[in-house]
Amino acid sequence: MEQINLADLDPAKTIILDAHLLKSYRKCQKYFWWFEQQHIVGKCNAAPAFGIAMHEGIEHFRKAKMAGLNFNDCYQAGAAALMEALKKHMPQEYLSPTMQDDAMAPKNALRIFTGYCHHYEPANLKFHHVEVPFALYFGSFQHNNSTINAIYTGIIDAVLEMHQRIYVNDLKSTGWNINQKWLDGFKMDQGLLGYMVAAQHILGIDTNYAVIHGIWVKAEAKNPKYAKPIDEYFHTNEIYWDTDQIAEWEVNTLVTAREIWLKQNEPDAYWQMSFGDACSMYGGCTYRPLCSTTPAAR
Repeated sequence: MEQINLADLDPAKTIILDAHLLKSYRKCQKYFWWFEQQHIVGKCNAAPAFGIAMHEGIEHFRKAKMAGLNFNDCYQAGAAALMEALKKHMPQEYLSPTMQDDAMAPKNALRIFTGYCHHYEPANLKFHHVEVPFALYFGSFQHNNSTINAIYTGIIDAVLEMHQRIYVNDLKSTGWNINQKWLDGFKMDQGLLGYMVAAQHILGIDTNYAVIHGIWVKAEAKNPKYAKPIDEYFHTNEIYWDTDQIAEWEVNTLVTAREIWLKQNEPDAYWQMSFGDACSMYGGCTYRPLCSTTPAAR
């Protein structure tokens, strides 16, 4: 595996995928088709936009840390970046004064960001890399006597040192209550394991460990009696994968890449609908209104 300059590749003999595309294809081929093949994108969704903004705030906080600034200056840099990112990414209605008590309103975003910075400060985290984009060659397969190169892309949130161990770090924000079952779900996460593989091969990081920072996105309780301490909004979970698990991820990813390539290059390919949980999870799939109409009406 190695870092690749995408400009050097022949597009006709290359498939480029990321964690979102792989997960999308596996949960519902039709979802993948609407998104990747037809380029139909739904309206801006507040939850992922909030997550992006929080990432940007924390990114600037961490980069200031790497530059050797004191805590207050790092915090101010991150807070300013967070506010700008909210303006850029969030649906406009969430920036309205009428939404000021919402969990994803700017006031609450700043409260959560502030809590995050203070929560992890005593851990004395040392950041080696922050927000590293990558394009990783992870294998090839044959199709019509041609070699097709498979490229995996993404952005590593951070590589950090904690308790004298190096970890690949991923930030995860959610409106669900965070418990151990939720945290353990990332042991089978396409993206997180891929970030660790990329860190090994591109950054030369010698680790099989990742650490999740779970961030609970919840509005402050109006009654202090029922308010949860802000420090309890943040949860840390360490994950380890051995070499056999990593090899399994590599094979699994390449097999899916080949499946997608074959469908994309077959004019009459049939892209299956889920007709299951993927249609109704999290309030309903973006493309459910399209799929639920008659084929002729689409």
